[in-house]
Amino acid sequence: MKKKILIIGNTPKGYALAKKLSDKHDIFITPASDTLKEFVTCLDIREDSIKELLEFVMENEIDITIAVSDKAINAGIADVFSSNNQPIFAPSAKASELLYNKTFAKKVLYKLRIPTPKFGIFEKLNLANDYIKNQKIPFVIKTNSSNSATVITTASVGKNIAESILTEKNQKIIIEDYIYGTPFSFYAITDGYKALPIGSSLSYKHSLEGNGGQLTGGMGACVPNYKFSIDNEYYLMDSVIYPTLEYLERSGSPYLGILGVNGILTEEGDISILGWQAFTQDFDTDSILCSIDDDLCSLFEACVIGSFSDEVNNIRINDNQAVSVVLTCKISKNENIIKGLDNLNEDTLTSFYPSVNKNKYLEFEAKNGSVMVMTSFSSSLSKAKEKVYLELSDISYDGISYRKDICGINN
Repeated sequence: MKKKILIIGNTPKGYALAKKLSDKHDIFITPASDTLKEFVTCLDIREDSIKELLEFVMENEIDITIAVSDKAINAGIADVFSSNNQPIFAPSAKASELLYNKTFAKKVLYKLRIPTPKFGIFEKLNLANDYIKNQKIPFVIKTNSSNSATVITTASVGKNIAESILTEKNQKIIIEDYIYGTPFSFYAITDGYKALPIGSSLSYKHSLEGNGGQLTGGMGACVPNYKFSIDNEYYLMDSVIYPTLEYLERSGSPYLGILGVNGILTEEGDISILGWQAFTQDFDTDSILCSIDDDLCSLFEACVIGSFSDEVNNIRINDNQAVSVVLTCKISKNENIIKGLDNLNEDTLTSFYPSVNKNKYLEFEAKNGSVMVMTSFSSSLSKAKEKVYLELSDISYDGISYRKDICGINN
C-alpha cells in the first residue's frame, strides 16, 4: 500500500533513500534542495525544528518519518514524535549519545571489551602533550563531536593540533593509535532487541589515492566488502552489534534504526572497532540500500510498531555488486555547470550533496566541496568498478576531483 513518508536529512543518504522509496510511496523531505525537487516534495523546515516538523506530520497524516539527519536525531526528534504517537524510524536522544559523543563511545567500547585502538581522552593540554611524547607515530587525533580525524605524523604537529583544539572552551580530544588495515562499515536493522544484517562496505576514508592525506567522511566504497568472510560478519553481530544493543537496553534506551559499525580489518584478519554510525553513510547508501530486495518501508514500520522481532526472520539481499565514488570540487566558481549527467546509463545512480543548485537554465552547478556520489552495479566488483569509472569519464566541471583507485586490488 502506498504510504506518505517524511525523510529528514538532505545529504546523499537522504537523497538515496528518497529515490529508492519514491517508486512506491509519496515522499516528503526536508531541508529542501534543488536536486531533490525533481522527484519528491521538498519542505523548508529546519532539521532540528522538532515542533514544526511534528505539526507538519500531524496535519498531513504522514504514515512514518525516517530521520537520517544527525542534527535531528541528536536534537531528540524520536523522543518527541514517539511521545505524540507519531511513528518514527530513528534512535532516541539517549541511545544516539553513543553515536555523537566520541569520548563516551570509546569508554563504552572499553567497558564492553570490544577491541578498539588504544586511546587517551584529554581536556587539559599539558596532559595531552605528555601522552603525545610517548605516542607511536603515526597516531590519530579526534575531537569529541566531529566525524573527521587527523592522522599525525610528527609529535610537534600533534602538539600544535592539540593546542588549537583544547584552547576552545569545553573541548576534548581523543588520541588513539593508528591501525593499519582496511576500513569497513557494517550495518544492521534493529528494533532495539533483534537485529538483522543488511550489508557491509569496504570504505575509502583517506582523501588521496593510495590511502594518503587526511581522513574524511568518505571518498568511496565497495559493496559488499570483498575482504570480509562470513566469520567476520558473525563476529560483528555476536561480539559488537548485540552487546551494544544489550548495553543500551539495560541503560533504558533501546536503539531503533539502522546501526552501523565502523572499524578496521587488519592484514592479520583482526577487527578493531572505531565507533558506531546512525543509518548508513553518504558514500555507501546507494550501494547498501540497492542490495536489499525487501520493501524498506515495511521493514522500518515493523521496527516501529513492534512486529520486527516476531515477524521478520531474514532480509533478502540480492547479488548486486556495487562501487561508489564521491566527486568533489576543488575551486569556488560561479556558474560551474556539471556536464554529462544526461549521458549516464539509466542504471547508474547519482546522489547529490545539498550544495548543488540548479540555475535558470535548469542546469546543475557544482560548488566547492563535496558534489555527488556516483554508483554502478554489476555481477562482479571488477565490472562495477569498470562501469562507474567509464561513467565518470563523461562527467565534467571545473575543479572536478575524485579518487581513481576505489576498489583497487591492493586497497
